[in-house]
Amino acid sequence: MGQAAAAQVSANDGALSAKRGAILTGASEIFLNVGYGAASMDAIAQAAGVSKQTVYAHFGAKDTLFEAIIQQKCDDLLAPASAMEEDCRDVAVVLRDIAERFINAILSPENMRLFRAIVGESTRFPELAEAFYRAGPRKAADGLAAYLEAVNERRELCVANPKRSAELFFAMLRNDLYMRRVLGIDRSFDQNEAAPLVDQAVRAFIDAHRCEET
Repeated sequence: MGQAAAAQVSANDGALSAKRGAILTGASEIFLNVGYGAASMDAIAQAAGVSKQTVYAHFGAKDTLFEAIIQQKCDDLLAPASAMEEDCRDVAVVLRDIAERFINAILSPENMRLFRAIVGESTRFPELAEAFYRAGPRKAADGLAAYLEAVNERRELCVANPKRSAELFFAMLRNDLYMRRVLGIDRSFDQNEAAPLVDQAVRAFIDAHRCEET
C-alpha cells in the first residue's frame, strides 16, 4: 500500500472513530436525560450530530449502543491499570491503583446517575441490566482475575480461585460509602473519605492471599 493510500485509510479510520465517539457521548447524554426506554435513535443521532443511519451502521440497535457505553467506561477504568501491570511487579501498587480508579468510577455523579437509571428500568428492559453486568462488573472482575492468575503463577500471592478473589476485592470496595451514595443519603463524594477504604481493602486482600512459607 502506497503512502497516499495508507494516509487515506488512516484518515477514514480516524473519521469513523470520531463518529463512534460522538455517538457514544450523545447516547450517554440522552440515556441520562430521558431514560433508556424513552431514548430514541433519532434523539441520539441529533445529539451526536450524525444521521440515524450512521448510528445504526455503527451499533445496530439501542441495547448494543448502551452496552458499548458501559464497555467504554470499563475500558477507561481498566486500561491504565493494565498498562501498570506490565511495568510494575509490586502487587500492592497495582491493586491500589485499580481500587482507586474503581472507587472514583462508581462514585462519580455521572456513573451514579447511570446506575440508578439502569436499576429503575431493568424490570421493563432486562436486556439493559444484562448488558450493564456483562460490559461493566463482569468485565472488570474478569480483567482483575486474569491479573491475579498471573500473580499466582509468579507466587507473589497465592490465589486459588482468581475469579472469586477478584469479585471479593471489588465487593470490599462497594461498602457503606457506596450504599449511601446509591440511596442519595450522601450527595457529595469526598475522595479523602475513600482513601482509608482503599488502603484497608488492599491490605486485607493481600493478607488473605499471602503464600504460606514452606
